[in-house]
Amino acid sequence: MNDDTRKVSEILAAMRASANERVKLADIVAELGERAFGVAMLLFSLPNAVGIGVIPGISTLFGVPQIILALQMLAGFERPWLPAWLLEKSIARADFERMIDKGLPILIRVERYLKPRAAALTGPLVERLMGLVFLVLAAVVSLPIPLGNQPPAVAMAVVALGLTARDGVFVAVGCVMGVGAVAIASLVVLGGAAVIWFAVTNFVLG
Repeated sequence: MNDDTRKVSEILAAMRASANERVKLADIVAELGERAFGVAMLLFSLPNAVGIGVIPGISTLFGVPQIILALQMLAGFERPWLPAWLLEKSIARADFERMIDKGLPILIRVERYLKPRAAALTGPLVERLMGLVFLVLAAVVSLPIPLGNQPPAVAMAVVALGLTARDGVFVAVGCVMGVGAVAIASLVVLGGAAVIWFAVTNFVLG
């Protein structure tokens, strides 16, 4: 039986210690036990947040559950749920350990500052609204934008930590980071479109 009083860093350490040659999403979900959406969203944002989402297949493997869970949050689900076909998807143990090894030291340091506060920003209604925030950020992560995966993933991780610890300050900071991440992604897309338009009008049509 899983202990709901464990810190997220302790959950990650336990996952690393018990990892098989292939780590299924089912293994990750099983380790969550009765945890709510905050922990699940944090774990699924971790690969892109620590910069290993560039490994082929990982961004999609962890991004699809984020979108599904974000929709469930918006719909008011009490617990995370993923379809059986998705739970069978897996990641190589080496890649999983790399993700944990990069994320765990940062998470341990951040957890020192987490504490219940600004309760108005961590209630059930706010958690549902955060589903929309996660959905937008997960959509940005899924786009093939150069260097565009990490900022929104970090923002999701911060919001998720806030929800998990009932820390409204972290939720607010994560939302601000999310706005910045979306703005950066938009500028990159618009900048790329402008370069393409300039090249077409001056070198192709000109």
